[in-house]
This record gives sequence, C-alpha cells and structure tokens, in this order.
Amino acid sequence: MEPAARRLGLKAGDQLEAINGLPFRGDEAALRAQLGARGGKALALQFRRGAETFLVLVDAARLGRWEAVPCPLPEGATPERVDPAGLQNFEVMRSAAGVYDLYPVAAPTLAVVAPPLWLLQMRLWAPGATLVAALAAAAVVHPLLGIGVWAAAGVWVRQSAAAFLRADRMMRGLAFEGAIAAKGEAAAHAAHLRLHPQDRYLFAPPTAQAAQAA
Repeated sequence: MEPAARRLGLKAGDQLEAINGLPFRGDEAALRAQLGARGGKALALQFRRGAETFLVLVDAARLGRWEAVPCPLPEGATPERVDPAGLQNFEVMRSAAGVYDLYPVAAPTLAVVAPPLWLLQMRLWAPGATLVAALAAAAVVHPLLGIGVWAAAGVWVRQSAAAFLRADRMMRGLAFEGAIAAKGEAAAHAAHLRLHPQDRYLFAPPTAQAAQAA
C-alpha cells in the first residue's frame, strides 16, 4: 500500500466507484489524467467498503495497485456531482471497543489566530497549559514579546495540530482508522457512523452515551 493510501486509511478490497460524484472505471493512469486536468487540485474519490461508501479528498494518483471493475449505478439512480472544493478531510481515530474521535486534517482558522483557545477547546491540556504559561511569561517581560510569542504559536499549532491530536488520542486508547471527506464536522460524524453505527464518540455527554447504549 502506497504512503498516500495509508494516510487515508484505505484498505485492501476498497473499491473506487466515483470521482467528484461521477462513476469511474479506470486505473492509476486514468486517475492521474483527471488530477492533471484539474491542475493537481484534490478530487473527491468515493470508495465502497462492504455495503457502505465514503469519500476522501485525494491529490495524488499513487494509491496502490487495483483492478478496474464495473461499478454500475443502482437501477433508476442518477449520478450526483460532488464539488471537492466544499469538502475537507477529517482524520478518524478509533479504539477496538468502538470509541472514536475525528478532527480536520488541516488546522482550522481558530488554531492559527487563537492557538491557546483552540488547544484547550480540543482538550489538549498539556500543550495548551504550556502555551498559556509561555504567553503569560512573555507578556510580563514586554507586551511586544507576548505578541511575538502569540504569532509564533499560531504557526507552531498550524503545523502540528494533527500530530498533537493524534498523540493525545493514542494516549486515550484510540488508533488511526482513516480519513473521511465531508463538508463539516457534523457531516463527518454522520459519515463515520454510517460505517460504524455502534460506535460511541469519545467526548459524548454521559446522557448521550447511556441513550446510545440503550
């Protein structure tokens, strides 16, 4: 399996059914041609795994070896075009017990403009507390130094956001599951639960957990 496929969590047996919502039957060369036609911009690839489908954004054709197999539309169905510009990839972490979390692969705006707030919002307590302490110390020395540390923190968090989240969730017993492309976090949760309907969100309120268990 190619590194790009591993980063997306693709597995042997996954079937590439559609690109940007349109049925696809081809090989790596055909996928590369479509990427080239878009100037290297990401494509929304729809894969089938068992009875369910999921989307991922892909900007590289080397996803491993596969065979072109027919993926006919169900009778009466019509293709629905998908705009990849409206999607983003979410990384999914999951435990063997079915507990999961997901987050954007690309750091959101909040992580860049307000890094301490984002770190604490994402329950990254250790780096969040460290950054707050560093900002407080810098501001005591000189306000301009505090501003400089804040700006540097935005760059630091933007580059390391996914790594921070991955490491934290691994400490909580989760492991990398894959990626899902969706328009937003709520849509990503819905897409994941279509694949794993019995899963429980890591930070679900106790009442929601009890209702799901029932």
